[in-house]
Amino acid sequence: MKYFVSEEERKASHSTCYFEFQQGHYHDQCWLPDSLSISDTLWDRFDLSKLFERVIGEFDYYGTTMVTKAQWDDIVKISQDTHSSWQEIITEAIPWVDRCFKDHEVFTILGI
Repeated sequence: MKYFVSEEERKASHSTCYFEFQQGHYHDQCWLPDSLSISDTLWDRFDLSKLFERVIGEFDYYGTTMVTKAQWDDIVKISQDTHSSWQEIITEAIPWVDRCFKDHEVFTILGI
């Protein structure tokens, strides 16, 4: 993957400066084996907060934010319509998100 890393890759980086995408609701712990993460450097470089805030007004850069399927669909649509970098990043996450929504109503983004 170009933007996201698995938990194994994040752990090998010896860094916690990542946004973690967790399946389902927050599990009261971080860095789950099936999580997907993106570095804060990439998140900020591509201003992904702006994208998520367009759909989720209460997006929390430093806390937890739940994302529903309807919200995700809007995020995908906006990314495809407005910003080529957003489109590439969001497209990379789609397979993980699709697997998540097979078993969960939401996924949770844990901020830095």
